[in-house]
Amino acid sequence: MNILVIGNGFDLAHGLQTTYKEFLRFTDEFMAYKTAKENRQELSWNDDEDTRFYKYFITLFNESQRNEDASRIVNELDSLIKDNVWLEHFKNAQIEDGWIDFENEISKVVQTLEDVRKIVDSALKQGTSKIELDRHQKRILKYVAVGVQGIEDVISTPKERGLRDLDRLIRCLEIYLSDYINNYSVETILPDIEQLPYLDKILSFNYTNTYERLYNNHAFLEFDYIHGKADINKTVDTNNMVLGIDEYLKGEERNKNIEFIEFKKFYQRIHKETGSLYRSWIDDIRSNKKITEMVVLYDEDGKPTKATRKQVEFHKLFIFGHSLDITDKDVLRDLILNDNVQTTIFYMDKKDYGRKIMNLVKIITQDELIIRTGGATKTITFSRIIKGL
Repeated sequence: MNILVIGNGFDLAHGLQTTYKEFLRFTDEFMAYKTAKENRQELSWNDDEDTRFYKYFITLFNESQRNEDASRIVNELDSLIKDNVWLEHFKNAQIEDGWIDFENEISKVVQTLEDVRKIVDSALKQGTSKIELDRHQKRILKYVAVGVQGIEDVISTPKERGLRDLDRLIRCLEIYLSDYINNYSVETILPDIEQLPYLDKILSFNYTNTYERLYNNHAFLEFDYIHGKADINKTVDTNNMVLGIDEYLKGEERNKNIEFIEFKKFYQRIHKETGSLYRSWIDDIRSNKKITEMVVLYDEDGKPTKATRKQVEFHKLFIFGHSLDITDKDVLRDLILNDNVQTTIFYMDKKDYGRKIMNLVKIITQDELIIRTGGATKTITFSRIIKGL
């Protein structure tokens, strides 16, 4: 079995604008363009400014005059972006570069609400409506506590609005990815990906369809979009994209305290039914069945006709564009820590190589890393990425 695991670095390597900062810029520029359009103002920009979003908006708004689908997208984006508390918060938050940092910021807000909830509970038990909050807690509540009538609403109202606007944010991201990113012309093809042996499985931590539209998507290839897949035809209610936080509670409190469980990834995966196909792959790896590799047969026109298998010594696991962050520890650990799996981890440069080593220690422990990267017990190889074509 040959498995490819891809993360956001896979999209970035193809020149796609899939960082959270670019998504936030997309929302800002959408509102700026819409306002200018309504006020009949002309937008101008510097010669060196990236105008890809504005070019998309010009086309989208022009098509919306005669195309029902384009009109629906314009109206939906407007309703999702306007007065979204998360977008307002992110404009003023100091966040690092990755999506994990974006999610960590959401977690900080939720944990602040958790602290406020404890303060409120204590006040109610003492029969008082007076609560003392620190400066940070007041700043967080400023965004999400609009409409609070009394002390009893200090938690329920921010939680409800936070969940509602998170759903709006996720749907906005879905439109961005499915209508802009998934349709963006890609000129880069990655030699490392093209040179991989025939793949059986793709485990994608992305929402995009980049691999499907650029590489050999043969009929026998199975995909698992573990965090959901962007689909323009869905809605804020039917969207299945997972964008949340990791568990921050400890011990038994994780099972007893479920006040903010809807924000957590594991809950969203179950509630949105993203599936866990990879678990059956791991079961096959761990079973003592013969290890085989897919061989695809073609007809004279180059179309795949059937797939057969040949026996090999190891399953092969390839990881490309994933940071190996501890948030995906359970999935990655279950795949890597098998003696019958040979893992190849691709990295961009020495700095990225070092980060991946450090993150891998968190996932499989230092002792396992030492054992599996050298000598007769070696099962992990690092490979520097070849520059895209």
